[in-house]
Amino acid sequence: MNPQALSLVVDAGNTRIKAAVFQGDTLAEVRSYSKDELTDLKNFLQHCHQLPAIIASVKADKDTRWLQQLLPTAHLFRPTMKLPLNIAYETPETLGADRLCNAIAAFGIAQQACLVIDMGTCIKYDFVDNEGTYQGGAISPGVAMRFQAMHTFTGKLPLIDDMIIPDTIGKNTLDAMRSGVMHGIVNEINGFIASYRARFPHIRLFLTGGDAQNFDLGHINGIFADENLTLKGLQRTLAQL
Repeated sequence: MNPQALSLVVDAGNTRIKAAVFQGDTLAEVRSYSKDELTDLKNFLQHCHQLPAIIASVKADKDTRWLQQLLPTAHLFRPTMKLPLNIAYETPETLGADRLCNAIAAFGIAQQACLVIDMGTCIKYDFVDNEGTYQGGAISPGVAMRFQAMHTFTGKLPLIDDMIIPDTIGKNTLDAMRSGVMHGIVNEINGFIASYRARFPHIRLFLTGGDAQNFDLGHINGIFADENLTLKGLQRTLAQL
């Protein structure tokens, strides 16, 4: 590999931190770290610290600063920086980096109107129009958040930490809760897709996020699944800085 063509991107999400090395536009290596693996992350970033780099973070400011100290020459992704998309969002300063990076990668692939569905801590829907302008979307609670809410705000409902998808008709309390969350999410996603397709018949659909693998969404015609969409959006942004 030509080291001059290598670059590093870091996606610091709410649950995990993903670090990836690109060679040009090609994703060469991806590593994922939990909050218990920060020493391993530190060692990897120090090994790559001389590469051109960009960091996107939705973490608390102190955690973002820790990453910046490990990569002092890295760009910090911000909605106000030079981007491959126009932004029509009314409050761009509040726009999560992961949402915008997903939109950048999706439009770069589709080159037409597209909707990204990101199934992580929250489920995010992000829409880019045919002209390459990010318009906005929607945010709803993710799987764990929905189970946690039912446990926290009731007196007797237990906390569920699995991703089992039962029959729609739950025959016991656990399966009734699972049905409400898991089938509810599928119906929500199908409803959003139908709504967007009614307005934009030729829209391209993208699916990403750690929880996406737990759902059978392959029946949705034309959906493009890519677990590394955020990383690819970061690389596209870094390439033009």
